[in-house]
Amino acid sequence: MVWHIFKKDWKLLWPFFLAVAVVQFIPAAIRVKLGLFGEDPVLGYVLIPATVVAIFGVAFLAAAIVQQDSIPGVRQDWLVRPVRRRDLLLAKLLFILVLVEGTAIAAATLQVLESGFSLHQSLSAAFFQNLFLISAITLPAIALASATKTIVECVIGSIVAYLGGAAILIAFAAARGGDERLEAAGTGSWWIMQSAVLLVILLGTCFVLGTQYLYRRTAVARGSIALSCVLFVAVLEFLPWKPLFAFQQHLSSQPGAAHAMTLSFDAALGKYHQPSGITLSDQELWERLHKPGTPAELFLPLSISGLPDDSILKTDKSEVRLISANGKVAYRGVGEYFEVREEGASNRQSTAYQEFDVPETVYSRLKSQTLRVEIDYSLTLFRLETAFGIPALGGDLRSPRLGWCETQMNESGSAIELRCMQAGKGPTCGTAFLENPSTGMRNPGLSICDPDYAPRFIRSDVDPTSHYGLNLRFRDPSGLTQYPVDGPQLPKSQVVLRLYEPQDHFTRQLTIPAISLPDWESK
Repeated sequence: MVWHIFKKDWKLLWPFFLAVAVVQFIPAAIRVKLGLFGEDPVLGYVLIPATVVAIFGVAFLAAAIVQQDSIPGVRQDWLVRPVRRRDLLLAKLLFILVLVEGTAIAAATLQVLESGFSLHQSLSAAFFQNLFLISAITLPAIALASATKTIVECVIGSIVAYLGGAAILIAFAAARGGDERLEAAGTGSWWIMQSAVLLVILLGTCFVLGTQYLYRRTAVARGSIALSCVLFVAVLEFLPWKPLFAFQQHLSSQPGAAHAMTLSFDAALGKYHQPSGITLSDQELWERLHKPGTPAELFLPLSISGLPDDSILKTDKSEVRLISANGKVAYRGVGEYFEVREEGASNRQSTAYQEFDVPETVYSRLKSQTLRVEIDYSLTLFRLETAFGIPALGGDLRSPRLGWCETQMNESGSAIELRCMQAGKGPTCGTAFLENPSTGMRNPGLSICDPDYAPRFIRSDVDPTSHYGLNLRFRDPSGLTQYPVDGPQLPKSQVVLRLYEPQDHFTRQLTIPAISLPDWESK
């Protein structure tokens, strides 16, 4: 009976299926055409709508397949015949997950293959990328379709669910005073919260399908969808950072690798100097930049020791508390991220400035007080994994770890553009610099660290490939800066790309017994 239902749905929906199948290959073909440098702006503009149509085309087709034999109501043909409900569900899932999603995986596989990656890499990248889309888009569409009679009802239901969830999120943000930042947003541990949200979707979908196909209780199924939306928001809002990061610590590849790292307040470093050279004495500029309501920017000098050779230290989160003389917390905030690099032999002593903003009203109230500062740090230590050298002009390098990288000079003739692509999840952290091997001279390095600590099989992206890169300056058009490796040396120079992997996730606490806020505004 499963095969009979499958064939019936195919006969009715094959034109819709073919249209959706063709649409899957359009964004894949555009990405292949764009290549590494994406120099065709027209294709770049077309890619986004083409991707949206491809994704939601699958969702609409999945809903249409389910509603060929809708569950709500009492006049359906499958009830009269009768057809076993298990067979009906299996037939729908067979069509959607094997045929429809199989086509999407095939399109993504061909895209990665055309970019020069192996069949194994291509299949793996396509499968795990589509696994995310199935969890985030297709499964909710199936659940909504099983609880509605028509596509119109399904679309309305999805809009109501989206607006309801958004309204709850906005309400929570308003309750926090307009702070819309989620606990793990922008950190490498975001994947844990994302996985928890997808688990809510998966469990909600299973419950709705079981309720509908086994018991045909549409009211209960619709209530479950509403409850899933509430749980979705609850996970985003209430999953606290500390247990989340504790779980990330448990997954460290080398726990304790950062045990010797210490972090302390170092007043001897003095105030932070803005690159622009603006000082507090530049009254007009200061007043222009610090209009009423603008937060005060504070910079605390830090001394960091105990970092191993060839390592990078990054903050995942820093929670700042200002405590007044009576022992009460006068202000809570979140510090800005900072990064400390130790390339080659470590000098065992590094410095950084911890920036954090204090709202103007709070600053005005606290600036005349002596405060104790407590900062809880969540940190990650990266260690050098491997390094590659790529010719600075016309470089083309392929490696299983690196992926595919190319270099070229930019149009203004002032920088080398490095662009890389990897099948699936790419490197999470790296540095790059221009070097002339014949002289040993090198330009200042740049970091391309955008931490993502998710396992390689967890990807939340609509593209089966990941892209990374940067521009390395060798000439200053204004003539103010001179680089050790300049234009005439480029034919003999190379781009050195060093890749780092996270080894240890750990925490530290910094306590500063007494400071005055005005002392640590930038110069």
